[in-house]
Amino acid sequence: SQQVPLYDPQRYIAALYTLNKGAYPIATTSLKCRACNTRYYINYARQQGSDQTWYRLYYQGMPTILQSEKHLFFEEKLCQVFRSYTVLSHASASATAQFYHNTLANNDIPNTGSYTPPLLRSEYVSDLFDLYSLLLHHSEQGTQLALPDSAGSQSERLMAAMLTRNHFMAANGQEQWAHSCQGCRKFFDREGEQYMLSCAVTDGVAIGRPCCAVHNCTNPLSTNRTRYCLPHSTMETICAVEGCQAPVEPGYKTCTSSQHRQLEENYYAAGQSALLLRDRLERARSYSREGDTPDLGLPSGSRRARKTDTVLKARFGRRSTHNEQLVVRPCGIIIARGTFYGAESLSSVAEFLCGVFPTQNSMPNVLFYDNNCRLHQYLAGRPIQQHFSQTALVVDVFHFKNHHSTKDIYCTTHCNPMAFPQLYNPETKRWTFNSSACEQANAWLNNFHGIVREMLPVRYEFFLDEVIKARNRFLVEELRRNKQTPYLIDRQLLLQ
Repeated sequence: SQQVPLYDPQRYIAALYTLNKGAYPIATTSLKCRACNTRYYINYARQQGSDQTWYRLYYQGMPTILQSEKHLFFEEKLCQVFRSYTVLSHASASATAQFYHNTLANNDIPNTGSYTPPLLRSEYVSDLFDLYSLLLHHSEQGTQLALPDSAGSQSERLMAAMLTRNHFMAANGQEQWAHSCQGCRKFFDREGEQYMLSCAVTDGVAIGRPCCAVHNCTNPLSTNRTRYCLPHSTMETICAVEGCQAPVEPGYKTCTSSQHRQLEENYYAAGQSALLLRDRLERARSYSREGDTPDLGLPSGSRRARKTDTVLKARFGRRSTHNEQLVVRPCGIIIARGTFYGAESLSSVAEFLCGVFPTQNSMPNVLFYDNNCRLHQYLAGRPIQQHFSQTALVVDVFHFKNHHSTKDIYCTTHCNPMAFPQLYNPETKRWTFNSSACEQANAWLNNFHGIVREMLPVRYEFFLDEVIKARNRFLVEELRRNKQTPYLIDRQLLLQ
């Protein structure tokens, strides 16, 4: 077919941020096709879909220059540095922006033109992290990233693509899910025949995000300021005190009950330092006049309840998800993550593990968990027990020594690491597997709590999965350097 030349060049000035030369102005040009009205930009083609909506269809492969906003372009090497800085240093978007401005922006270069590249803002860095991660994912999967051209902001434009990627990850999409190495699989001889033991460790880390105030509700919030999701939004009109179904008064979260109203006033007064200090001052003055000993610990009208009093409970603020549950190989590779909403209950842990290891072939031979003794009892007699029949449920060494009673015969009998001879080498006096791997991974992930605690579900899931993926890649390279022979098992063999 005859090639049609592009026409209608549109040119404007933008800023390019680089790793070695700082930030400087550039000119960028787009061209249009006469035949189909597609306009071609540096990273994508703006094209109308069958639904009459205009989309940005990104070219396959990773670009050397990435356009994240209309006037902002970034060198790919700089994107890699920002990503590594976030993963390894737990740096927030604002800290990363400040880091670039203070160390890499090369601010000493005189400005010879009329355009000055703007200072990076936290939202620019956040959107860059997300877009770069999406392009990396699609490049690795051999697919094409498509984003709506019309959106209120770049973060809004990326949302649907991030949600799709989250669904991919939820289906055991972490690239190291089938990981194996010398640290997490050990070989033994039994009567002249060699057999293998695989191992995994699971535990929860107490980081979270805002969620619906209804216990175990997984529906997303519309904003991170609301207490309830849309299906439960009518509960905003009901008194916040537990057990009370009376309607709230306008401007309050409680009903007309004086006790309930006092509870709400005390809740908000405790967060206002001026009111609290004034209250303490008045009681201190009363003490000096009357010789009475005041209680300086609580605001007025909020005395500690006696044992005979009925303790009222209410939720005026937001609820946060309970924890993130990780499954980690003894070498430190995180193979799965899940969000627990209400509690780290035994049923939730069992369901989560069945999702991570959907077949008996994928189940580890040894599973360390700090509450395995109770999990073992929970599984007993239930149909789900068959799924765990080939797996030894063992309490990790640290928790068994320090948090489990010596009088707990059930735990000592079924979950003591020493009950399994293969888990300890008496000659070297070393344990076969690193059962503290999940505690170490939790300590690393917990450092992101300040970054993610105000995120809404889609970006929260996306961000955590991305930093885990990046960390795993760093660890795989380290394992390779240490001659641990990391590799991926054929997924089809595990899923049979």
